[in-house]
Amino acid sequence: MRRDSPPLPEDGIYRAILIVLVATIVIGALVAVAGDTVLANPAMERVGTGAALIGAVLYVFFRVLGAREARRRAAQRADRGPGSDSDDNE
Repeated sequence: MRRDSPPLPEDGIYRAILIVLVATIVIGALVAVAGDTVLANPAMERVGTGAALIGAVLYVFFRVLGAREARRRAAQRADRGPGSDSDDNE
């Protein structure tokens, strides 16, 4: 059975995941700042900080995962040699 390969950083779903994670980081940071300065609510500050940190860790994880997959695919293309891809034959 053929297994689908993970998405590359250029793929739409991968970019969507990264955009959502960046939005999570920004929103978490805004909630943390608002909880600290505007509302003086330590619980809200902790929740915002936690959300931003989790988003940042996941963002780094997906960037590393995407870079590793891109390197793996580049190595596979190099191993096959020039002209072996069906897209390159014109």
